[in-house]
Amino acid sequence: MTHSHVTKLTFIEKVSLYRPKHGALITRVSAAIFGGYLVAANVCGFIAALLPLPAVDATLVATMFAFAIYAVSAIRAFSLQSPMRACLEPLIISACLYAATQMMTQHL
Repeated sequence: MTHSHVTKLTFIEKVSLYRPKHGALITRVSAAIFGGYLVAANVCGFIAALLPLPAVDATLVATMFAFAIYAVSAIRAFSLQSPMRACLEPLIISACLYAATQMMTQHL
């Protein structure tokens, strides 16, 4: 198709011709699933260590909050401009949360 032919298409026809790169899509889906889980697990541990509640109650509260974090992290993987950033951002956030949790629980 030439450029002049593409401009004559309707919006629906242009959308139907759009094909995302499969590698970028697979990267974002993997980042959403695995990166989201990693962030949610580390948020859960961090909040459970932070809350001044009995261990069982702190774990339950942290787990409920982690479900929301998982959803937000998955949405964020698709909202970022670069697939590489969608992979690196959960890793960096998780590493920071893991380090903070280890420092908080060091004396226990």
